[in-house]
Amino acid sequence: MNNNFEIIDCHVHTFANDDIAAKIMASFNKLYNIEFKNPGNGTIPNVLENMNEVGIDRTVMANFAPPKILDSNNLWTIATANSSEGRLVPLVNFHPDMEGRLAENFEKYVELGAKGIKLHPMAQGFDINDSRMDELYKKCSETKFTILIHCGRVSNARLNGFSDFESIVPIIEKYPDIPIILAHMADGDKECVLKVSKQYENVYFDTSIVITGYPEIARVNEPSWLDDSEVVDIINEAGEDKILFGSDFPWGSSVHDVKRFMKLKLSDRQKKTILSENAKRLFRL
Repeated sequence: MNNNFEIIDCHVHTFANDDIAAKIMASFNKLYNIEFKNPGNGTIPNVLENMNEVGIDRTVMANFAPPKILDSNNLWTIATANSSEGRLVPLVNFHPDMEGRLAENFEKYVELGAKGIKLHPMAQGFDINDSRMDELYKKCSETKFTILIHCGRVSNARLNGFSDFESIVPIIEKYPDIPIILAHMADGDKECVLKVSKQYENVYFDTSIVITGYPEIARVNEPSWLDDSEVVDIINEAGEDKILFGSDFPWGSSVHDVKRFMKLKLSDRQKKTILSENAKRLFRL
């Protein structure tokens, strides 16, 4: 809790140990020309330490991995969350090239405790409209199972168009019963956020990287919104029911982001909705 507000960080990447974290983060930073200092390394002790520092109650694990190790990574994510006494919430990741039928994998993960899905089409290198993904989307549609999708660039870099908003729209429109969270406020596209928040009932946004409180990101990241009054205006117009708090730790800073968010001139009701209530509803917590 922070000032009597429950906080759920809906967008965090976690790693099994220091060596794995260092290897993956160095590779990712090089690929996307990330020059700012990472505020942590995403190991479980590091994540919990950050949560305790700023009063985050629960963290949503939004991991992804290459197809060959995707199943084992999903199982690790679920098992780690299940042993966290409710502090960690597991999302699972899919790719059309992963082993096994996607629908069967979905059922297995849900039975084990998965609370949602994370997709990063650009980093994973697949078309979100690939027909092999249809059986997964149908399962999500039948159960109203939430999908968090990376939307836009990574630190100003765009390797392909797979995570462009325009690439995601066909899924949004074909499956109106799937709650879809567009990460990073749709790449900080203000017009898109305001238009989409009214146009699609099933679309939401997370604040990560764009509504950042981390000076290192604010200094270099083009999509970030630096004007607090503008942030408040956009939230007021889009509606707090459409927005979830997220940090993208260990690239974003959960500590800095919480501190900035708490200072925004929003009502207690708005803060409560964004900090926890929307995540509880969408991930059924």
